[in-house]
Amino acid sequence: MASCAGGWQPPQSNTVGIAVRVGYNVAVSTHGNRPLVGVGVVFVRQGRVFLAQRQGSHGEATWGSAGGHLEFGETLEECARREAMEELGVTVGELRALCLSNIVAYGRHYVDVEFLGDIGQQQPLPAAADGSFGEYGWFSLDEPPEPLFEPMRLAIASLRSGQWYYP
Repeated sequence: MASCAGGWQPPQSNTVGIAVRVGYNVAVSTHGNRPLVGVGVVFVRQGRVFLAQRQGSHGEATWGSAGGHLEFGETLEECARREAMEELGVTVGELRALCLSNIVAYGRHYVDVEFLGDIGQQQPLPAAADGSFGEYGWFSLDEPPEPLFEPMRLAIASLRSGQWYYP
């Protein structure tokens, strides 16, 4: 088996796994008690951020945006665009990496990548059939509703501070 830069070798196991390489650091996601890779996309327009209240999943009743698990063979950008279309019915144009986080919350562990996405004048509308979100709308970046979903809290902190990595 070929080695990756820095001498890293994929894990030897019978489980399906996904490796995301960021510089020389690698986060491995497999089924079981290992971190998963989460990808989210944040929409900001005129100092306001689009947020929807989560339902039926970890982080229940917190405020977040479109996001989900990276699928095998998918790029981070493809995942962000897919989740935005599936969950909010919007087509994302330009994507800009916003933050990378190691999140242990809600009884789960994620390596999370958040993007800032351009949707022009489209209006996000949570998919009714999906049932992932309740209330939704555009909120001031200075006074978002609480509690925020942890990846969204870190994404908003990144927008405010420019910090991009949360270990």
